[in-house]
Order: sequence, then structure tokens, then C-alpha cells
Amino acid sequence: MIYELVPNELHDEFKAFHHDLEKLTSQHVQSCPFCKKTEFYIIRSKPNKTYRCKGCHKYFTVSTNTPFNRLMPYNWFEFIFINRINKMGYKEIADRLETSLEKVTRRDRAIINYLQNHYPSLHSWYIHQKQTKLMPSLEEQYSTIKAKVTALLNEQNPTCKHCGSNETTKIGSRTCYRCKRCRHSFNLLSNTSLNRIPKPELWLQFIDLLVSGANNSQIGKALNLHNDTVRKWRSAWYYMMIDWQCEALAIWCKNK
Repeated sequence: MIYELVPNELHDEFKAFHHDLEKLTSQHVQSCPFCKKTEFYIIRSKPNKTYRCKGCHKYFTVSTNTPFNRLMPYNWFEFIFINRINKMGYKEIADRLETSLEKVTRRDRAIINYLQNHYPSLHSWYIHQKQTKLMPSLEEQYSTIKAKVTALLNEQNPTCKHCGSNETTKIGSRTCYRCKRCRHSFNLLSNTSLNRIPKPELWLQFIDLLVSGANNSQIGKALNLHNDTVRKWRSAWYYMMIDWQCEALAIWCKNK
């Protein structure tokens, strides 16, 4: 049944990935992920099987050196993968697994990372199956965030934080102002996660890309930003969304 939802040319990659997920669930290990030797022994069976290699003497599990590392239980990955193909939303998957939305999205991103590294064609197809239409509650929070950012960037005469005067003028292109009365300067975003985050002219585009599900590499290419910068911005906006009472959207946009 599920094969009918996957293009014929991707069936081989799909079967291979599905087999990988089955091995992950059964915790079947063929070789040491570090030295590739096949001689190892189990040192612990619960909560998941832990092995020790007789060659390099390192400890490992079935998920070591994979995006799935430490993301138990492993059988969730197949459930999430199959239901995402079936167009099931994250919220419904989370409800069925009786877990949080954040845990589901984190595991889906692990699936995407694994596909990108091992099955590029399936990865390209799968990411276009991701839910692009936001739930009404997320859509509302998305609109709220964009409205707040737009208002913030277009603020003309905010109240001075030092003397309370409205006789203020903007300094540069960020959210910095100087009071004409007391001559003090201030930043509307001081003591927030966005303090010192540059290029405000890109903030709205960045938020759009976050909500669309773009990964760090895609965002970096679209906005000509370094990957480290994208990671920093993503983290900053995650906490800013929480501060602005948009926690569900923050979880939606958060990257691992």
C-alpha cells in the first residue's frame, strides 16, 4: 500500500531505507561503526543494546554515528516516516504517539538528515512531501510574529528607556535610537535573544524560510549567510518566539 505513494523510480531507495529502519528497530548490528570490524559483544541489553568492539574496544549502539543517535524509541521513526508520506500532520502524529510536537519534529529532521546522506533522490522527494500548510493556530502565530517584526522595524519614535520622552530618533538600520532630550541611546531589543543580531532587513525573509521548513543550508544559500550565522539566528528566533508567546511556532521552526 505504501509503495503506491512513492514514485516507481524511488522504490529501490525506499526499500533500502525501510530496511534500514527495520534494522534500527530490531537493533541489528553488522559491524563496528568506528573500525568496521565484525567482532563485538553485547555489554548491555536495556534500555537499548550496547556493544563493545573487540578490535577498537569502543562502545556503540545501532544508532551510533547516525542522526538517530540517542533518539529512542527507534520504532517511532518508521511510524513517523510512513505517516508523513501519508500526509499526516505533526500534531496528529504526536497525538497518536502520545508525545510532544517537538519530539516528532526532531525525529523527522533526523530522518531527513539520514536520507540526505544516504538516499539523495528519496530525500529530495520526501522533503517536498512535508506539510507546507500550517495549522490555523500556527498560522495565527506566524502572522503575529511577522506583524511584531514589521512594527519593530518601522518604529519611529519609541519611548526613551531612560527619561520616558518620545523625542527619539533612529540610529542606523537596526532597532537603536537616541533620545533628543537626555541624549542617551538605547536598543529596543536589549536584554532579548535578538540583541546584536544584525541585518534586520533579512529578518522577515529568514522567518518565512524557517516556517517553510527550510534547513540551515538552504537558508544560508537563499540569504547568503554562513551556516554558523544561520544556526545562531535560528536559536535567537526560537527564544524570541517563545518570549512573544508563540511557543508552538517556535517548536515548529526549531532545528536540531
